Amino acid sequence: MALFGRKKTSETDADAAPATETAAPVPQIARRSLEEQRAFLLEQVGAIRPFGMQIFDVPGLTLCEDITSDLDLPLVTTARVGGWAVRGSDLVGATEAAPKELFVVDTIAAGEAPGAPLVAGAAIQIEEGAMIPDGVDAVVPAAAGVLGEDGYVRIHTETRLYDNLRRAGSELADGTPLLAAGDVLTPRSVAVLAEVGLDKVLVRPRPRIVVFTVGDGLVAPGQALTRPQQRYDAATALITAAARADGATVYPLGIIGSEAREIRQTIADQQIRADLIVVVGGGELIREVADGMGELDEAIVSLNRESRFGFAALGSDRTPMVILPAGVVSAYVGYHAFVRPVVNKLNETDPLASGRVEGCVAERLEVPGGITQYIPAVRSSDGTVRPVASAGADSELAWDLARANVLMVIPEDWAGADAGSQVECIVLDDDGVQGFDTRP
Repeated sequence: MALFGRKKTSETDADAAPATETAAPVPQIARRSLEEQRAFLLEQVGAIRPFGMQIFDVPGLTLCEDITSDLDLPLVTTARVGGWAVRGSDLVGATEAAPKELFVVDTIAAGEAPGAPLVAGAAIQIEEGAMIPDGVDAVVPAAAGVLGEDGYVRIHTETRLYDNLRRAGSELADGTPLLAAGDVLTPRSVAVLAEVGLDKVLVRPRPRIVVFTVGDGLVAPGQALTRPQQRYDAATALITAAARADGATVYPLGIIGSEAREIRQTIADQQIRADLIVVVGGGELIREVADGMGELDEAIVSLNRESRFGFAALGSDRTPMVILPAGVVSAYVGYHAFVRPVVNKLNETDPLASGRVEGCVAERLEVPGGITQYIPAVRSSDGTVRPVASAGADSELAWDLARANVLMVIPEDWAGADAGSQVECIVLDDDGVQGFDTRP
């Protein structure tokens, strides 16, 4: 990766040089295909390091350790019903006509300690929910026995092993695998962590992304337009929403003026809280901005048109910064092509993971060859795909994106697309095929 710094002049050269300073040569900008640029960006970043977080803060995050129960649930064996705690062997042959007599040696209430082990020929009067002492292997409901004044209970029914017992570990045993590394934590899985006594867990935090747009003719939504040449900044809102939908924590800064010093200061201020900085526009200033801040790479990528994409690794931490072309549609296409894969890699998920479906081109598309096209389009329920604007039009309206439910992908080695051609479509906002607009 090229480092674009200012050219230094040696003392010897300075003595021999004329009074006028010779300008440093302008570095050549690389040309890359979409796939080459994406591969280059993915080589520059790694997954965010996991750390322990309180379970109240982890829903939606990716678990980075296997979780196994280290206790039994229930912790102890308890009585499911109130009645008589017995040894089942003492009741073999018990009937209404010939009940078995057992001496009552103890009474255990719920919440009390279980007491001494039960011996043969004895019974314990026990409440529902009370802990079972050693020696007990069943509980007979209270109605099945009659307590006499002599201290004996006469039980007129047999019982089976473990009848009416809620046994320790019967619902969740020590050693049971609960959650696996790579699971995305839900409110229900967080409850499982709490249930086995965990207050912290190792997770990969959401990537922190700083987003801003460079431009002097832009106005923040909610402010007044004062000149005909002005327009509202929709790109910051769009990239912010897209990154949040992809699981990032986003800090939108809005509009930054087209002065290198202001942009440099903004970047310097934001590095401390950023795992990734996304800049929309300002590509013509990137050399001046990045000079001295880190390593810089620029490339011309044939995506919708020949557009300049910049990347910088900032500071000793090599904080990645991606510069997208200006314009709402161009920035959004760049997000899907390059930024989303980077966000996915920071999350240690498949960089190319996204909803994709096949579509059938409804009518001939006239688009130039040699350029990959991501075209906002509507895919109907029958699978036909139509652009929302004229093919090849340089529209930069968010309204075109709002009407689309896919980005139709026309490969660079196609010179247009005939009606009936099968094309790949990137599903927008993960709506899924069932939610597609069915308008013709």
